[in-house]
Amino acid sequence: MNPQTKKFLQYGGIFSAVLAVFVVTSQLFGMAAPKPEEVMGLRLKIVIAGDIMLDRNVFKATERAKNFEHPFLKIAPELAKYDLRVANLEGPITTTAFNMKRAQSMSFTFDPRFAPELAKHFDVVSLANNHTHNFQEKGLVSTKKYLSEVGVQYFGDPINRAGYTGRIIEKNGFKIGLIGYHAFGAPEKISIPVIEKEIKKMKSEADYIIVVPHWGAEYKPRAHASQIAAGHRFIDAGADAVVGGHPHVAQNVEEYKGRKIFYSLGNFIFDQYFSKETMEGFMVGITVVRNDAGAVSAEFKQIPYVINKESQPFIP
Repeated sequence: MNPQTKKFLQYGGIFSAVLAVFVVTSQLFGMAAPKPEEVMGLRLKIVIAGDIMLDRNVFKATERAKNFEHPFLKIAPELAKYDLRVANLEGPITTTAFNMKRAQSMSFTFDPRFAPELAKHFDVVSLANNHTHNFQEKGLVSTKKYLSEVGVQYFGDPINRAGYTGRIIEKNGFKIGLIGYHAFGAPEKISIPVIEKEIKKMKSEADYIIVVPHWGAEYKPRAHASQIAAGHRFIDAGADAVVGGHPHVAQNVEEYKGRKIFYSLGNFIFDQYFSKETMEGFMVGITVVRNDAGAVSAEFKQIPYVINKESQPFIP
């Protein structure tokens, strides 16, 4: 037996002994024994939330509370359970002063003081939506600057420009591909092929690929035919899951070729107080696991929440 093999067996024996002691101790004290993938660190817990809008009445509530973490406080304990936290940032971060008349005209901008508070609760955000260009390219550049300064990564582009739609996030030994798609940013016949190309490119680089589209008709509880067609194309191109938003209400979930498509999660932090449907939604929890053979699989769960009149989502 060569020295390297002897050392490997020695350390392997030590690990097995430690694991056995941990399992027995856990059982004695009534704790659940860890699963092998948890011990080996082959598990990643991802949570994806819907649209975050920090202008208009959300800003006013924050101002009253004198705390820029205010919108996130009640959902914070749930978000803290996850290793990688993703959401859609529904507008640019700029130094433009708050103006309710402007905001009510659907031209949003978020105070830079929100950025460090966002960073406490989210690791990465999508910029592929219909509001990140409210202050044109200058506003988008400003947004990326403020996010980078606080360590929040981003992906997606409001007009689906090639080279800006996707990002690979490395966490817990996994490479997670995140791709944003904005259905209204450019004609579908141009944009969808860009996303398909990005998915195919990522297949050789990432362990798991999630497309995060901004699509569909507002306030409709069922996915439109255009969403279904695009979602199927993304799965056909190689995406492992599709998790969408924009309609302001939760929509149906489909399983297509063994892959999940969540058509809309609904509002997350928003101020549409006029209906029950716009004041509730769900997050998607995705637990990604790699087995001993190296194969990656995922388990999903829906996490419903309600939004209060302070625009704070919370678990009821």
